Amino acid sequence: MGDKKDYKKLLLECQITKKTKFDKERIYVSIGNSVIGSQGGFVTITGLPKSCKSTFLMGLIASAISSKQVFGFSTFLNTYPDKNRVCLFDTEHSGLDFQSKIRQVQKLSGIADIYDAMDIFSVVELSVWDILNCINTYLENNPSCAILCIDGLLDLIENLNDEKSSKRLTKIIRKWAKKHECLIVGVLHLGKDRTAIGHIGSSVSRYCQSQLEITKTKENTYVMEGRLLRSAGHFQSVEIMYSEKNKSFIQL
Repeated sequence: MGDKKDYKKLLLECQITKKTKFDKERIYVSIGNSVIGSQGGFVTITGLPKSCKSTFLMGLIASAISSKQVFGFSTFLNTYPDKNRVCLFDTEHSGLDFQSKIRQVQKLSGIADIYDAMDIFSVVELSVWDILNCINTYLENNPSCAILCIDGLLDLIENLNDEKSSKRLTKIIRKWAKKHECLIVGVLHLGKDRTAIGHIGSSVSRYCQSQLEITKTKENTYVMEGRLLRSAGHFQSVEIMYSEKNKSFIQL
């Protein structure tokens, strides 16, 4: 078993003792008094197709770059001078849809030139391995990144129903978050049974710090609830709707 590795050394590196020093955990995102995401954490935003998952993600990004509360999200990057950058990797939207998401962030944050406040990458046409390598390269070269957003996670895996590949991707994400001391937020579709789709859905649900679920109501509003919160108690649900008057989504 493992001739090439010194497992005695590895075991000592993994051991926790009374001399082990833990860094004070940095909280990056909360909703009310509930901790949603912190340094080294992984958060998923889930929902059925067309349930405004990306809209809530844009609200989180808008909060992070403006330090304002948006759609219930409060972020605290202004308290960490060395970790205050936000990054979005978009794997799903192109053309007008992508431009619409950018305009949402601009309107919700009140910042016209968001490109100075965050890094944005459209990787719709890239292969799975190219996307993974691009994200890894970004994190290796941008140590100030505090929140990395991926919209959406299914494009980071070849076969969402492959158990080994799903576990491998989950480990990659957790390793990124821990090594680079950032929070990773990913968007993931739900299946008809309202569980995260495929083996990848089961895997990330098992290990994420928080799972936020978005539901569309009969009144054409969208409600965000905490389906799984490991670091805090549940928060009051957040409801938004599109306002023709404001030409934007507003919180109710």
